[in-house]
Amino acid sequence: MTLFLRVFACRSSTVHEEAMLAISALAYACGPNFENYMREFYPYLEMGLQNFEEYQVCSITVGVVGDICRALDDKLLQFCDGLTVKPPIFSCFGDIALAIGEHFDRVMEYGNQLRRSIFEAYSGILQGFKNSKPEVMLPHAAHLLQFIELVFLDRERDESVTKAAVAVMGDLADALGSNTKLLFRDRAFYVEFLGECLQSDDEQLKETATWTQGMIGRVMVS
Repeated sequence: MTLFLRVFACRSSTVHEEAMLAISALAYACGPNFENYMREFYPYLEMGLQNFEEYQVCSITVGVVGDICRALDDKLLQFCDGLTVKPPIFSCFGDIALAIGEHFDRVMEYGNQLRRSIFEAYSGILQGFKNSKPEVMLPHAAHLLQFIELVFLDRERDESVTKAAVAVMGDLADALGSNTKLLFRDRAFYVEFLGECLQSDDEQLKETATWTQGMIGRVMVS
């Protein structure tokens, strides 16, 4: 690890990318024992996340955070303060739209990626609370279903967004159980959405839709 950290003294973004990928592999290999390296590595992790001028470095660092999460599990908690998402970043999209008006559609090229990331984040959060205090997510369940419905109605969504949306519906039913029964009854769009996915040629999407259908079905008969 010491050798990897010395690499960050180099100013080459390509070298930083390679070092991050190597550390990602190290985290996977070490599992929970990667905690021993976190205090030394954390400043460089934070630096990579803030390196917006080098998109690839920043993007790879985000992936490294995911690998470290899977390696450390709840041992990550002590390092979470600097890894939280800053909510004001989302409001800046409105400011940009107001500033550039009709040209905002150029920015919306990232819309599918943004929506997929939001769904994936919700899936992780729901699964994280599932076995401890799922009630924390109850106030957000209706808003999440409303967002999924809006995405379902958008025919410009790509397949990765569809997969993430279907998966998070299943996670919602799985994590909150019978508490979502009325929500799904009032928003029956999910029936058409799942039907569309079950007719897809994408086997992974069909498998996810089948699982989600089972989770919601279990809730509706509870």
